[in-house]
Amino acid sequence: MNFRSVLYIIGLLISTLGCMMTIPTLFDLFSNHNNWSIFASTGIIIFLMGITIILAFKNKNTKIGNRETFLLSVLSWIFLAGIAALPLYLSDINISYTDAFFEATSGITTTGSTILVNIENVSKGILIWRSILQWLGGIGIIVMAVAALPLLHMSGLQLFFSEQIEPNDKLKERVNNLAKTIIIIYSIFTLICAILLNISGMSLFDSICHSMTTIATGGYSTKNNSIGYFDNIWIEIIIIMGMIAASLPFIIYAKSISNIKAVFMDKQVKGFLFTLIISIFIIAIWLNLKLNVNFIESIRISAFNVISIITGTGYSTEDFSEWGSFAISMLFIFMLIGGCTGSTTGGIKIFRIQILWQVILQQIQKVIRPHQILKITYSKAVIDDKTTLSILAIIFLFIISIIIIAGLLYWMGLDLLTAFSAAATSIAVVGPGLSNEIGPLGNFSNLPNQAKWLLSAAMIIGRLEFLAVLILIMPSFWRK
Repeated sequence: MNFRSVLYIIGLLISTLGCMMTIPTLFDLFSNHNNWSIFASTGIIIFLMGITIILAFKNKNTKIGNRETFLLSVLSWIFLAGIAALPLYLSDINISYTDAFFEATSGITTTGSTILVNIENVSKGILIWRSILQWLGGIGIIVMAVAALPLLHMSGLQLFFSEQIEPNDKLKERVNNLAKTIIIIYSIFTLICAILLNISGMSLFDSICHSMTTIATGGYSTKNNSIGYFDNIWIEIIIIMGMIAASLPFIIYAKSISNIKAVFMDKQVKGFLFTLIISIFIIAIWLNLKLNVNFIESIRISAFNVISIITGTGYSTEDFSEWGSFAISMLFIFMLIGGCTGSTTGGIKIFRIQILWQVILQQIQKVIRPHQILKITYSKAVIDDKTTLSILAIIFLFIISIIIIAGLLYWMGLDLLTAFSAAATSIAVVGPGLSNEIGPLGNFSNLPNQAKWLLSAAMIIGRLEFLAVLILIMPSFWRK
C-alpha cells in the first residue's frame, strides 16, 4: 500500500476545500455577518493543514493502484466531511459537532438531508457553503467514477467506455481528458441553470445556490419550504430540466460533442425517461382521483416531486408525506431507483435495474427451455457473469443495508416509517424522508445523536456504492 500517495492526494483535497471557504467568507463579509471571520480563520488553518500534508508526503513517483484507489475513495469522503463540518460547528447557528458532521456529510454526498430548523435565518455564508459542498460532491462522484476506470468492472460501468481496450498510457491520457471535459460540461450546466433561474424570478443569490444544488442533484435550498416557497411554474420547469440533465450519464454528454445522437440513442437514457413518465402519471392519477387535485395541477405537482425523488435531489413543492399510504409507498420505491450510471444521482441506478430484469427473464427462459443458451446483452455488448454477479451483489447490498439500518433506527426509538424512509433516503442519497418528522417540511434535528452518526455513515456508504467500503474491511485487502 502506497500510503504516501494516498495522503498526498488527500492533502490536495483538503487544501482545495480550505480555498473554497474564501467564497462564504466574502458573502458573510459583504453582508456584515460575523460568520465571515469563522470561515476565514477556518479556511486558512485548513489550507495550511493541506499544504503541510502535501509537503510531508510529496513523492516524485506518485502512483495510485487499485488498492490505493479504494482507500482514497473512502478516506476522502470521510476527511472532507469532517473538515467541512468545522465552520458549521464554530458558527453562530449553535449546533453540536454531530449535527455539523451530519449536515456536511449530507452536503458532500449530495444527499440533502438537513438538521437546520430555520434555514432562512442563517447567514448567506452558511447557505452558500452548503451549496458549494453539494456542487463539489457532484463533481467528485463523477470524476471518481471516471478516474477509477480500470476498476469499473465491479459495477459494470466499463460498458459505457470504449477506451478500456487501449494500452494503459493511452487510457490514462484519455481518462484525464474525459474528466476535464465532464468538469467543463458540469460547470456550464450550472451557469446556464443559474442564469435561467435568475431570469425566472429568483434573486441572484438564490439562483446561484439552487443551480449548484440542482446540477449536483443535492437538493439543499435556501428556503424552509424548498422550491414550494417560490410558487413559480417557470422555476419548477427549469429545475426539472436541470435535475433530468444531471441524472443522465455525463460520459454521454462528452461523447455527444462529436455525435449529438449519442444522448438520445443510449438505452439507459431511454429507460430512465420512460420510468419518469410512468412514475409521474401514477402519482398524478392518485392525486387527481383520491385527493381531488385538478388533473393539470396534479401533473405539475407530481412531475416536480417525483422527478426530485427519483433523481435523489430532494427538493419539494408540496408536503408529500400527507399524500396517503399508496403515494408514500410508491415514493419509497422511487427513492430506490436513482438516475443513470455516470451521473450525480444515487440509488440503484437504471442500468442495474435493466440488467436485473434481464436476469429474471433469463431464468424464466431457462425453466421453459433448459437446453437453450442465453446471454445477457446491453447495448449490443455481452454482459459476462462476473459483471452480472457484481451488479446483483450491489442491488442485494442496497436492499439489505436499508433493512439493517432501519432496524437499528427502530431500535433507537424511531417509528417504523421514519426508520425505513431515513435508511432509504440516506443509502440512496435522496434527502427528505417520508414521515412528518423528516419529510419535506421537517428535518433530522430531533433524531438521537447515534442515529445521526449511523445515517452519516449510511450516506457515505451509499455514495460509494458499498463495495469500496466492504473491500477495505476485508483482511486480505491489507495483506502484502
